[in-house]
Amino acid sequence: MVLRWRLVVTVMVLTLAACGGGSGVDENAVGPAPVTGIPGDIGRANSIVLQQADLPAGWRGVPHSTNPVEQERARQLSICLGRPDPETFRSAIVFGPDLSMGQMQVSSIATVLNTAEDAKADLAAIQGPKYGPCVVSSFRDDLRRQAADARVEAVASEPLAVEAFGDASVGIRLTANLVYPDRTEHLFADLVYITKDRSTVSATFFSFTQPFPANLEQSLVSRMGNRIATS
Repeated sequence: MVLRWRLVVTVMVLTLAACGGGSGVDENAVGPAPVTGIPGDIGRANSIVLQQADLPAGWRGVPHSTNPVEQERARQLSICLGRPDPETFRSAIVFGPDLSMGQMQVSSIATVLNTAEDAKADLAAIQGPKYGPCVVSSFRDDLRRQAADARVEAVASEPLAVEAFGDASVGIRLTANLVYPDRTEHLFADLVYITKDRSTVSATFFSFTQPFPANLEQSLVSRMGNRIATS
């Protein structure tokens, strides 16, 4: 069984706060991404997120749809890290499409904050000692909600090395076991966060059984990093 672990991307993004088959005729025909904020900053954020065309053939995308649970999860994580409600210091947010192939999934979010000081405060929180425990707690809650018929075990995090872009890049790998009566599924979620000036971009790379392919992940992180560097 393949579940869409959409909410995990939010555990990386304080400022949100995060279908296999052949490709279609229009690789970007996934509909408009949800956006909010100031027009100029929306344009900047929209230029950073991952798009269908960034993925190899065979990946399919659907528009991301926000919901109150996502917003509340982001708010709770922000509070856990000692930051205010992210909606109070954000000028724009854009969600990239939810992209998937088989048991692999990719999601991304770009934001522009009100001030560079807000971005520095977010970065300090993400690089601080509370981040790992707060993310693991949020991840565990998401899994329990989305896989109510499974027992969630061995939820853990470890640092993830990522290429440096902008002012800073941060990576973390989350792992968990979903224990069903007839099987155990191993879930990997790599979370990558990049910030420059007032802009941030985060992506979540999901995979079952084994980690997300390293070469593809590095390529997608480089795309986001180069975009935020020139935004």
